[in-house]
Amino acid sequence: MTAGADALEKPALRDHPALWTVVGTELARMRRGFLPWYTVLAPIAIAVPLYLGSLFSDEGGSGRTWGVFSRVTLEFWGALVPMSAGLTATLAVRADSDAWRLLLSYAVPRRQYFIGKFGALAVLSLVSSTVLLVVLAGGAALNGQLGAVVGTIAAAAYLPWLAGLATTALALLFTVLWGLGPGITVGVAGLLAGALTADKVFWFAIPVAWPMRVILPVAGISPNGIALPPGSPLADAGVIPVAIGLSVALLAVLLLVGCRHLSRKEV
Repeated sequence: MTAGADALEKPALRDHPALWTVVGTELARMRRGFLPWYTVLAPIAIAVPLYLGSLFSDEGGSGRTWGVFSRVTLEFWGALVPMSAGLTATLAVRADSDAWRLLLSYAVPRRQYFIGKFGALAVLSLVSSTVLLVVLAGGAALNGQLGAVVGTIAAAAYLPWLAGLATTALALLFTVLWGLGPGITVGVAGLLAGALTADKVFWFAIPVAWPMRVILPVAGISPNGIALPPGSPLADAGVIPVAIGLSVALLAVLLLVGCRHLSRKEV
């Protein structure tokens, strides 16, 4: 039997890169352009002007600057998390639309591409949350309250990130399936849902409202940024593990659907 015939009879070899390798590759491809700038500057662009505004607000005097600053900043952040998920997912997929045509022809399990893309977007979101933590900590330090609120700052920065992972996967899946418009729609819906549905009894049915919902008891605010009155049901921290659990469960389903779609996609 000839060598050519032997080659035809052997199954095609497949490469199985480690997940961290795929995520790292995706991050390397995202290091230029709008995404890294947006990741770092978005929380700064929100927090710094609000801090300056709180210094001169009617409520900001007499040592109350931190309270005003933190409430308004976290109100905006709760709406920005899903909006950022939609924006970054659509931009990342759009930038790679041509590259994926080539990558999908390689002998690599296609699910790696979807999971890797999501992992890279999740890392960018985590970096943005960390920048928010630093900015909030700076504002608290300037008011001499860092020691008293450091736990609240950490929770306010990272719990919405966890609750928003499902929204990132949803925006990514919509973009891969149907294009940029549906992906951006996820972000716009999240921007509106945070203000309109996060305080409703059916909040658990609206994935894009979950980041805002976990902020409410942590920051002690309503969706419009006003401090919660004593005994408000919105201050119940019991919703936090529920929201995060729902986010993780939906994330698993969305990743499965996305991987299945790419595995069947024609080049």
